Amino acid sequence: PDGAICRTSTISEKALRFKGPARVFDSDEEAHSAVVEGRIHKGDVVVIRREGPRGAPGMREMMMTTDALVGLGMGQDVFVVTDGRFSGFTEGAAVGHLSPEADVGGPVAVVRDGDMISIDIPARRVDLELPEEEIRNSEQ
Repeated sequence: PDGAICRTSTISEKALRFKGPARVFDSDEEAHSAVVEGRIHKGDVVVIRREGPRGAPGMREMMMTTDALVGLGMGQDVFVVTDGRFSGFTEGAAVGHLSPEADVGGPVAVVRDGDMISIDIPARRVDLELPEEEIRNSEQ
């Protein structure tokens, strides 16, 4: 709702519009383990939450997961969405700095494994494909 940041120069043309099932993790370490253990597949949207200013705390840089995806040749085939921080060195398809973050009630807190997420970079949108009422009820 309040915005996010994306480094468009690291996203290929084919990944500018992306839709896939959420694979949800509460830390970069958990997501990284899933990637290197082969539990993340092309077409997935890796959601890393609880890494924002309050949740981490301090808004750590999310590099382990994106680096692993790029190293495995999946940097444009899996999208990473997080309330954590990226640096100028981040490669691959990623949107970060989601606001509000999960730990202050942002919508990313209610995402569950398998929920469909659509990302449209030219339209500047990241959408959780659930009815608004269901999202509101989950936030309570």
